[in-house]
Amino acid sequence: MTVHLFTRSCCTLLESTLRVSEIPALAKAEGYQYAALTDHNVLFGFPAFSAACAKEGIRPIYGLEADTDYHGMTVPFLLLAEDRIGIHHLMECSSQLMETGKPISIADLNRYAEHNILIAYGEGGAADSELIAGNREGTLEILKQMKAELPEFDVAISYQESSLWKIKNELLRELCRSLSIRTVAMNKIFYAGESDAQLCRILKGIKENRTIQDRSFPMITGRSYLSRAQMEERYPLEELERTDELASRCHADLELEKTSLPQFPVPEGVTSGQYLTQLCLAGLKKRLNGAENKVYYDRLRYELDVILKMHFEDYFLIVWDFIRDARKEGIFVGPGRGSACGSLVAYSLGITMIDPIRWNLLFERFLNPDRVSMPDIDTDIQDNRRQDVIDYVRKKYGDDHIANIVTFGTLGAKQVIRDVGKVLAMNQRDIDLVSRLIPNRPGITLKQALTENNRLREIVKAEEKYQNLFCIAAKLEGLPRHTSIHAAGIIMSSLPLNEVIPTMKVDSDMKTSQYDKDYLEARGLIKMDFLGNRNLTTIQQIVKKVREEDPSFSLNEIPLDDDRAYQVFRNADTLGVFQVESEGMKALLRKIRPVRFEDITASLALFRPASKDSIPMYVENRRNPENIHYPALELEPILKETYGVMIYQEQAMLTAEVYAGFSLARADVLRKAMSKKKESELAALKQEFIRGAKKKGHTEQEAESLFALIQKFGGYGFNKSHAVAYALIAYQEAWLKAEYPLHFYCALFDSVIGDSDKTARYADECRRRNIQVEAPNVMYSNETCRELPGRLLFPLSIIKGIGRNTARLIREEREKGQFEDFFDFIARISLLRIDRGSMETMIDAGALDCFGLSRTTMRTALDDALNYAELVQVQKNGQMVLNMSLVSKPVPVRRKDVPEEIREREISALGFSLGPHPIVNVRKQAGITLPSIISVRGTPGEFDTFVQVAGVRPYRTRRGDMMAFLKVSDETGEMDMAVMPRLYSKVQNQLAKGAYILIHGKIAQDDSCIAERISFLQQKSSGGSLNYGKTTDR
Repeated sequence: MTVHLFTRSCCTLLESTLRVSEIPALAKAEGYQYAALTDHNVLFGFPAFSAACAKEGIRPIYGLEADTDYHGMTVPFLLLAEDRIGIHHLMECSSQLMETGKPISIADLNRYAEHNILIAYGEGGAADSELIAGNREGTLEILKQMKAELPEFDVAISYQESSLWKIKNELLRELCRSLSIRTVAMNKIFYAGESDAQLCRILKGIKENRTIQDRSFPMITGRSYLSRAQMEERYPLEELERTDELASRCHADLELEKTSLPQFPVPEGVTSGQYLTQLCLAGLKKRLNGAENKVYYDRLRYELDVILKMHFEDYFLIVWDFIRDARKEGIFVGPGRGSACGSLVAYSLGITMIDPIRWNLLFERFLNPDRVSMPDIDTDIQDNRRQDVIDYVRKKYGDDHIANIVTFGTLGAKQVIRDVGKVLAMNQRDIDLVSRLIPNRPGITLKQALTENNRLREIVKAEEKYQNLFCIAAKLEGLPRHTSIHAAGIIMSSLPLNEVIPTMKVDSDMKTSQYDKDYLEARGLIKMDFLGNRNLTTIQQIVKKVREEDPSFSLNEIPLDDDRAYQVFRNADTLGVFQVESEGMKALLRKIRPVRFEDITASLALFRPASKDSIPMYVENRRNPENIHYPALELEPILKETYGVMIYQEQAMLTAEVYAGFSLARADVLRKAMSKKKESELAALKQEFIRGAKKKGHTEQEAESLFALIQKFGGYGFNKSHAVAYALIAYQEAWLKAEYPLHFYCALFDSVIGDSDKTARYADECRRRNIQVEAPNVMYSNETCRELPGRLLFPLSIIKGIGRNTARLIREEREKGQFEDFFDFIARISLLRIDRGSMETMIDAGALDCFGLSRTTMRTALDDALNYAELVQVQKNGQMVLNMSLVSKPVPVRRKDVPEEIREREISALGFSLGPHPIVNVRKQAGITLPSIISVRGTPGEFDTFVQVAGVRPYRTRRGDMMAFLKVSDETGEMDMAVMPRLYSKVQNQLAKGAYILIHGKIAQDDSCIAERISFLQQKSSGGSLNYGKTTDR
């Protein structure tokens, strides 16, 4: 025997523990010549399987288990590709299954089986229920029917240990022989060894949301990868020989026809290259206002020559076209992104708004003439119009030629602990205890977490249940859990996509590739990123309002030397400004104190983990330029703008050109080798660098020293093209913030509807800048923030549970006539099917304060209001309408609000409070100037803040010690934190609701917070002033 014909991998999500790369390795270990991959309805694993088989020297068999509508029953059949046409049929079959969500028909199965071996199942097949019932005649009739309807096919015999199934298999063999249907040995493989059966069951439990305590949830046994000897024990020789015979017919490979980009439709009589050239020349002339600038035109001719030689003209035309259309439709597109900003062709076409010559950007960083690699132009688009741009591309080139790109969510470290713990029926508190100790770091593994976290190691070692959880989770870690769509990328093809790759539908009507992005380029499919950018939406909304006042306004014409904009950066007044909102970036801006555009560009490049060591030198050299030391005199023009510090990749490339005679194309090869740490390639490039430097008169020692410097900085240097583009967006937002603050904050609030933390943070800044922000008001608020004279009015949609749709319904009802009072409002919105909970939330948010009743009064009167609404509803022409004359309005019993309760409910409704907080006056009297809750919450690291205790919940640990969970508040919001036993024992007598405390604490990566020191604010006995009591340490 040479093969297992049925092998299900982890690509059949949560049904197999076998990683694709394991399958050829298992086959090789057992001495098999072939390995098969036969997932259920999907072909996700084909590319990786092909590569793994090549690595192991195993012949691949590509198959598909396809759900088929067999006379009203959904029955799986196995298809094994015999040749390339068979692969095409599998792709078409899988695409049909995954796009429609329905089984294929018998007619489809016949068509797909033309170049595929067709195998019908015994166990789990069309005759399964008849076999189990022991119905000989029923089984025979189904086999006869299949023989009449299907082309040549075999029937699979799957070995089972149960004596019942042994009898059933013998019956099946007998009936197949009577009809001259061949039977084939086919053990279904789901995992490597029988010890993995429990793992497979747990995966299934994750998929089906079941626990191992469920008695109806069976263990899946007998699905391991059997050796040749084990197969010979279980199956007769003729069925094993038939397996070999079928395997020998499978000669398919994945080297299918490649596709390319769609050809851009150009005017008659010109080629794509000629049209691109015409557009670039016209665009550059416009950019230069008709001036003849040799530097620009020489650069343009050079770039066009490279692009045309590489046959990328259609790529540029396609991007130019959809960006041009987007701008024509009023969709805001970013000034550029990534290395494409180094292209004068892109600038001339209007693809980017960055002049690469002005900012000394390199085309070779974008497109290397010495190495043919696909261009990569990513496009930032205002996030609420991104789909419109994609729809334009779909309409122009056809739905069969455009697709999203699949991504796979995996069982990452935290996720696998939660999922496995749930299936094991563990207590949620035990699951949380472990998962919260795993750092929130992308790509972290359980092994790394265990190594790094002493507390986690102690917990796992302490109890068997945690050891079992960790052991199982580690074995399942990394397996794919679900499919999703690449956040930005789409692919385009000149050929219909189903001729090139299998596709599917995921959460939309647009096709999605079944292969991930790493394999698509090999098929000639170029990924284009359409990135939704919230800040661009904000800018677009501000610009729209400015143009209502000044129709001639153009954002592209604002001066780049306006000191009011730089003041925003120097003061770190950058909340809401692109790329520079974080506390870390604010700290850097305070050090650098930008006065020119290049300072912003450098700040973005420096604010990266790998670049932080360069910050002190940059700041020092900027303050004292007379102390700058350049590694070589000829490098001064390259490093002068960054004060002698190499922070851009382009600087490393230019250094190699000037110092060692590298071409820029060759310098880009050096950059890539450094960034990817290719040691063997770097060693050769180092010798080339030294030889070139010596030819220019430098010593070997000098050259080695400079190469080491380039390697140090060039390896993690930032892409200057990207930094310039993003610095421009940041500058534009800062300029708009300084020039049009009301427009800015109005658009900013709209951009974060649904995010109460950010809304609170921005509202706090408005308060500090004396910009009045009013609570939502059903008499005037809409779905979005409104500008009123000198102030802003929050939308109804910021209230929790009140989405834009509900806010729109209320606005439309108000447009029919203003709401007269509380009872009129409740009666009218009752017809809109707005529920009681939403009404209460609007009351709590202050949106009904306009009716002149206290919130407590309205809450109490809500039952009467709803009864009144029912009584005045009448049916007219099949619809419910209101007849207010039927019943008199109730008279509410007026009640006073309790400020503390009102504030708590407002925070519950909005996520923050717009009303006065007593801490404001207390802070002022005490002279405290510490950060607010909203400015420290969500930022990992140590912090100090001054707050009022809103609640204390004591808790006894497993060791019997008392600790507490604390809720604290200030005027910007609330925050939860833990007070550990040692500290709590010292403060518990004073730690009560209403107390004012200064906290020094620490926020972890998972946003959990621990108080480390607490000080209490106390009133002096001699007077009314305030001071701190003794600081209590942890």
